[in-house]
Amino acid sequence: MNNSPQDKNDFPLALTQLNQQFADLTPVACVWIQTIINTVNDSVILLDKNYTILMVNQTTLDLLGYSENELINQSIVNLLDENISDIATIESNLQETIEAAYLRKNGQEVEVLLSSQSIFYEDQEIMAIICTAKDISQEKRIEQLIRDNQTQLYYDLRHDKLTGLPNRRLFIEELEKSLQKAHEDTRFCFTVLLLDLDQFKLINNSYGHLMGDNLLIQIGERLKQYLHSQDVLARLGGDEFGIILNHLGNLEHTLEIVDLIKQDFARPFQLNGYEVYSSASIGITISDAKYQKVGDILRDVDAALNQAKIKDKASYTIFRQEMHFEAVNRLQLDNDLRRAIEHQEFELRYQPIVELNTTRIIGFEALIRWQHPEKGWISPAKFIPVAEETGLIIPLSNWILNQGCQQMCEWQKLSDHSQNLIISINLSVKQFSDNNLVEKIINTVQELGMNENCLKLEITESSIIKNTEEVCSILTQLKDLGIKLSMDDFGTGYSSLSYLYRFPFDTLKIDRSFIKDMAQSIDKLRLTQTIIHLANDFGMEVIAEGIETREQLQQLQQLGCPYGQGYYFAQPLTAQEAQKVILEGNNRLIV
Repeated sequence: MNNSPQDKNDFPLALTQLNQQFADLTPVACVWIQTIINTVNDSVILLDKNYTILMVNQTTLDLLGYSENELINQSIVNLLDENISDIATIESNLQETIEAAYLRKNGQEVEVLLSSQSIFYEDQEIMAIICTAKDISQEKRIEQLIRDNQTQLYYDLRHDKLTGLPNRRLFIEELEKSLQKAHEDTRFCFTVLLLDLDQFKLINNSYGHLMGDNLLIQIGERLKQYLHSQDVLARLGGDEFGIILNHLGNLEHTLEIVDLIKQDFARPFQLNGYEVYSSASIGITISDAKYQKVGDILRDVDAALNQAKIKDKASYTIFRQEMHFEAVNRLQLDNDLRRAIEHQEFELRYQPIVELNTTRIIGFEALIRWQHPEKGWISPAKFIPVAEETGLIIPLSNWILNQGCQQMCEWQKLSDHSQNLIISINLSVKQFSDNNLVEKIINTVQELGMNENCLKLEITESSIIKNTEEVCSILTQLKDLGIKLSMDDFGTGYSSLSYLYRFPFDTLKIDRSFIKDMAQSIDKLRLTQTIIHLANDFGMEVIAEGIETREQLQQLQQLGCPYGQGYYFAQPLTAQEAQKVILEGNNRLIV
């Protein structure tokens, strides 16, 4: 509050004007009016009926930067912004509170909340007008700051910080708009694409996360160029991108876009001087009258993506209704699998591994089987991929290791010639992420009192390619402990000679696909012969899988393959059946 008196030289003009305007007011009354309005914190301007300024308070002078003499006898129109620039506008706003702006002497605007009140004579003629203005410029600045922050917060909540693309939240909001439009206009069609980068983790591990981030940014920029302004591109998280094609969103147009993306991804990405190649698996679903909720669309396009990822790299899959039922069945299988582990519904079967020239059994491969209480026997081909995907393969593999080793310990007590039998147990790629893997394996062997040389662990080539250095370190530790190692399914896609000298394998297992086609394919026969020669050159044993006929056995014998397994010798046996075979004549299978 500013109650300081004005300069005495300034008072006479205002008081004189007031006294001349209102003859009934004494000089003392005029002074009292001047004193009273100076006690008001807000700006107060006293006008005559023609809107000429008669008196102002000190707050007004401080607010606008004028002296009193500069304002007296001026029209208030000169102080107001262009929105209130004439008498008619002022009159239309009399008796109301409005937002307006006063003009300071320096030309700047100051926002005010303006109220005006008329004082009338007894005959209702206007005597004077009192204008009160509250400075709200600071409040306006705060409000604008809040609005700006809200706008920024809204943006941040709906955009990916790394790429600047819409995030999952905004993607879903836009998908809801597309779905609503499709409900309102049956002619409108849209398509949803879900992209997941192939082997992005490998790029991250090889080049570092900063390079991985750079790759994601470049991918976002490349994808933008194929989209119409009505389409939506979002980074949904990690290495997953989503696209909504609202512009000509039919299947033909969609496949054109997919083809362009695949062609573009065939070009390398430049990452700090390195050329890096990437590809994406793509799931596709097209709008349909059956879709009532966004969640259903996302469910179906995710199912299509999962199918695409099962195929080769850079594949795409269009959603089919059967995929929904497959997804439901997969979820049920997951639930059943968790219960099965808890209730111990699994059993091990043991397939004999034999010396081909003598059919003498040298060991067994432990194979898991699941007897569902309602559905009966379930194939490992169905539940192992689910166990791998969910991580349940780790407790399942630990159980297989324990059971298989325990069973072999019992068999080795049967006779002298059974003491050298070997049990082969498969390791999952997921197990290599367990920092305590080596410790768990050696603890199991030592607790059972088993000879380490009687345990052979089988590792697929796909396990090696995904985590080369880490896997090599783990296998070396196991080898040093005396445990034997076998590369399973050798020659099925990733084979590299470097594996044979970088990794400490004792055995190569030739995949059954080579054995099956040897008689019909000279190439498969030659490849099988090459694998056998390679193994011999590197001092490794060779085991042929999937031997089912006498012709295959004879071909392998001629090629010099020493060991094999397959239905020709025996199907996987129960523990009791295997024990019976062990006890029969010198561990031989007579064929």
